[in-house]
Formats: sequence, structure tokens, C-alpha cells
Amino acid sequence: MTVNFLGAVFVRVTDLEQSLSFYSDVLGLQLRNIEDCGRIANYVISETSPLLTLIKTETLQVQEYPTFNLNCTNVLELHEKLINQGKKVGHINNWSSEMNVHIDFDVYDPDGNAINLIEWSKKTD
Repeated sequence: MTVNFLGAVFVRVTDLEQSLSFYSDVLGLQLRNIEDCGRIANYVISETSPLLTLIKTETLQVQEYPTFNLNCTNVLELHEKLINQGKKVGHINNWSSEMNVHIDFDVYDPDGNAINLIEWSKKTD
């Protein structure tokens, strides 16, 4: 077996309609489709990235930490915008790895799932 790429990331939600509004209107993601069963929604981030798939479930176990992040631009402006909209957000982190400089924070969907929003740039010496 050879793994070719990551196909999708699955997020469990209790209210699909409320979550559609958050992921579409707040995060600005492009809804690809809602599957015929009416409990699964797929978002396209780019042609080469995995799908982000919301799955309606009756019970939910929210993770303490994000299970994925979304690479963004203007993260500091986005943080301020989400605060002004009354959304629950975490604090801003500024950190560096060997190769990159990072700025990130978490935002929480209506079910309390943490989503990490991150911006990074190549480190210059």
C-alpha cells in the first residue's frame, strides 16, 4: 500500500445548519456540497488540500486542542475581526521554528471545536 495524500479532515458537529454558517460566513470557506443524507457537508479549501468535512452527530466529544489548522494571511487582523464579531478566540502566539516564523491563535466553532488559524513566513537571518 502507498499513501498518496490526505483526502479529508472530519469535524463532528451537533447542528449542521449553525456550523455551515460558521464555516462559510465566519471562516469564509467554500462549501462544495451537502451529501444526500443531509448530515455531511464538504468544504473545499484549495484544489490540492484535503476536504474539510462536517459530520452531524448526536453526541460530541470536543477535543481540548485543535486537530487541524488553516493557513491564513493577516492573522492579527482576523483575530481582531473575530473578537469584534463576538466569536470565542484564544490568545495570539508568536513563535519560531528552525525554518519559519509563526503567528497563530485558536477560534472555536459553535460546538466548541478548536480550529487553529496560522500564518507563517520563512525565517530570514
